[in-house]
Amino acid sequence: MRSHGEEMLRTARMQKFRAVVSQRARDATVARLHEVGVVQLKEISELEVARKALGEEVHEISSLLIKFKEIQEFLKTKQYSRAVKVKDPTYEQILKDTKKLLRKLEPKLNVLRTKNKELGEKKQELLAQKEVIENFHEIKFPLKYLRSTDEIYVVVGQITEERLPGFSESVRDALAHKVFFASVGKGKTRTVIVACRAKDQLKLSPLLYRYEVGILELPPMAEVPRKALKSIEKKLAEIEKVAADVDRKAKKLAKTNAKKINSLTELLGIQKERLECGAIFGYTDATVLIEGWVPTKEIGELETILGKTTKRRYIFRTYDPQIAEIEKVPIELENPKVVKDFEFVTGMYGLPKYDEIDPTPFLSITFALFFAICLSDAGYGLVLGLFMASGIWFAKAFPRDLRRMMIVCAIFTVVMGALLGGWFGKGPLWVDPIKNPIPILKLAVFIGIFHIILAFGAVAALKDVFRKDWKNLILNHIPRVLIVIGFFGLGFCALGIGLREFGINFVFPKMNLFEAFNPFAPAAAIVVAFRIMLYVGLGVGMAGAVLMARGLRERLSGPINVVYSITGLVADAASYSRLMALGIATSIIAYAINYIIGWLYGGLSPKLSAISVVLVVPLLAVLAVVFIVGHCFNIFINTLGGFIHTMRLHYVEFFGKFYEGGGEKFAPFKAKRMFTKV
Repeated sequence: MRSHGEEMLRTARMQKFRAVVSQRARDATVARLHEVGVVQLKEISELEVARKALGEEVHEISSLLIKFKEIQEFLKTKQYSRAVKVKDPTYEQILKDTKKLLRKLEPKLNVLRTKNKELGEKKQELLAQKEVIENFHEIKFPLKYLRSTDEIYVVVGQITEERLPGFSESVRDALAHKVFFASVGKGKTRTVIVACRAKDQLKLSPLLYRYEVGILELPPMAEVPRKALKSIEKKLAEIEKVAADVDRKAKKLAKTNAKKINSLTELLGIQKERLECGAIFGYTDATVLIEGWVPTKEIGELETILGKTTKRRYIFRTYDPQIAEIEKVPIELENPKVVKDFEFVTGMYGLPKYDEIDPTPFLSITFALFFAICLSDAGYGLVLGLFMASGIWFAKAFPRDLRRMMIVCAIFTVVMGALLGGWFGKGPLWVDPIKNPIPILKLAVFIGIFHIILAFGAVAALKDVFRKDWKNLILNHIPRVLIVIGFFGLGFCALGIGLREFGINFVFPKMNLFEAFNPFAPAAAIVVAFRIMLYVGLGVGMAGAVLMARGLRERLSGPINVVYSITGLVADAASYSRLMALGIATSIIAYAINYIIGWLYGGLSPKLSAISVVLVVPLLAVLAVVFIVGHCFNIFINTLGGFIHTMRLHYVEFFGKFYEGGGEKFAPFKAKRMFTKV
């Protein structure tokens, strides 16, 4: 039996199940499984068992479902109906009810659809005409005068303002002034009208091309453009009036039949899913073989369902996943409520494999802590938490689990911010990061080293324990932990780092770099301990690289890579300094906002007594607005930066040490009900 701690660190235990039921009990069994939703069905793997193709029932119900979804969309019935109680109907009953309702609705719907289509087409035609006529709105005479005849050729087009003089002169010269030329409109684009003898058309055409005149298609109207536009506007208003009447009739029809339309559409979809799943079962002359995955905790529920639907005439077996099936086992994460919200971050990276560790419990603490250091202001944490908990429309734009996760991060920020950045940039309890950033840098590096040790020494090691991969644990992950502790411990000795800023009266023994890493140089006991850890870790790690290598090349390069990996550890630890950088950035911006407000107020305060109250209040209100807007901007930009960089530290520096990922989410065979209740 697994402990509670192990339950938290692993995904939900799954069992592969096989059940044999009679063909008579198949529909009842499938329906009950669909309602309860405790299993994920899979395609039968037994080659000797027959399979069935999808029957005509699926095609018929699919056709009806398409029609009902179109009706649902056309009438917008989803907004009118609430869930209704129904008895789980049979396939035949659903077909009978849907066809009956379809016979009732289709004549009315066809009339409304046809009218709607006609109105839409007429409206588009009028809008197109309006768009064309608007190009002629500057013309004051009837459009019929602009049509070409056998003797006169007329062209109307648009030309840019700078080309107009040259075009006008060229046209008059080319046609020997036997031409009518006019331009209307203002702005950078002008409308030109050119009328000449029909026989001179060939002289005019090259000029139209040279000066890039855009020819306008003359609308099929004879009256003055402004009068034509008014006529079109009147027709459009009439169409809108008729369309509103059609819409009222559609709404009335929707309100009257919404309950039936919505419930039957949902029942059709549910029945379609049940019929389609039959294609993945195995069949004999009298029985049906069902196969799938079930969470171990739901096996009792599954047996109860089989017993009730088959009158206890069934065969049921469960199996532990085999090694070859590990990657196919569906994943369901099991975490307490507060931790569960952080599955949002884990899911963005990818679900773990079945035999991996679920990193969410570790993530729920370190993610909130890193974010708090990045935001580093208690006031900002309080505002962020209240915003996420407020339920206002803008906050609801974020997923619910993300909002709850950010509330936890905000609580951490209030505590950490009170120590580091104070309240809106004032009064930190522990250290002011602007005046003295070194303690924050030490904190960030110590946290980074701890995070790396956690990745190798806890999460990766536990994964080896759960997989019973003792060789990888002893020859790979334990040596890595020893290397990390030994290397950084000796590095701190070479730097002579102290912990007094954290209230700990301890300083690492100061030594020069060569002496610290020299295994034969005399040193304090703690230095000797660090040396032992480093060199034992290197020795075992190099030996492990040779023993676990698969070829000569790996045997030669493996030990070198173990030594070279130390440079990667330095880079990883240095990467956590971004926590300090972001925390200081938040404090600096908050300080700058407060400084600007104080400077403005200081400059105005001597004059406030001489200014009337009518002016004082607006001035103080402006300062308050600047204060609020400035700090809101700082909250937004640094919340975004803190979230992104915290994710980066986890995905690259933490997950990269142990995580494989690639698991597929457990997708239970479950009916999705919104408009019906069984």
